[in-house]
Amino acid sequence: MKNFLSPFDADETLKLAIHASEHGDAHSAIRYLTELLNIQPDHGAACYFLAMQYAEIGLFERAITTLQHAVEINPTFDIAQFQLGLLYLQTQQTLKAEQIFSGLSVSSHDPALTAFSLGYLALFKEQIPNAIHHFQEGIAVCSNDALSNDIKRVIAQVENAAQNSSIPKSSNQDIAHSNHFTETQAEQTNTSTEHKTLTGFLGAYLDTIDEDNGPH
Repeated sequence: MKNFLSPFDADETLKLAIHASEHGDAHSAIRYLTELLNIQPDHGAACYFLAMQYAEIGLFERAITTLQHAVEINPTFDIAQFQLGLLYLQTQQTLKAEQIFSGLSVSSHDPALTAFSLGYLALFKEQIPNAIHHFQEGIAVCSNDALSNDIKRVIAQVENAAQNSSIPKSSNQDIAHSNHFTETQAEQTNTSTEHKTLTGFLGAYLDTIDEDNGPH
């Protein structure tokens, strides 16, 4: 496997992985990233992006483990923490998701992630108007289009549920850890229960990575 990576340095390998993913070649993307992490296990950006690849193909537990490592490498990697919270939500580990969002709501350096985290916390408490308010605040200051679009879908889901059923108590709890929050309507229709995909992760990665969280 080393021959697969040997012609390229870390930055080039990461770019090749991103390029492969953008062209639908998840297999090559995962190979590049795995080889990179075999050589540089503390490469935070590669760790983060590999987790996103795992999530895209439905390997959620592996994605969670890999994201946890990314956060261990850099505890201030806010977008990694936020995506970890979404993955906990995706796998119905609501208490863990709440812990992540609670921490981000007071410690994140990104005002958009702070607001989005507050939105999810309000949603967990069934405070629907507050949740929507925080989500909209986050969208107003978010420079990441993919992430903003995901949160807009969350708002649409919540508003639709509120209009259709006045959101009984049990429905709120279902919404809070529904994978519809990270899924497009087409994906809801076309993907299986076991292998639903998460949208926005590649966009979140590309728009959010910086010198601090990039290649080490």
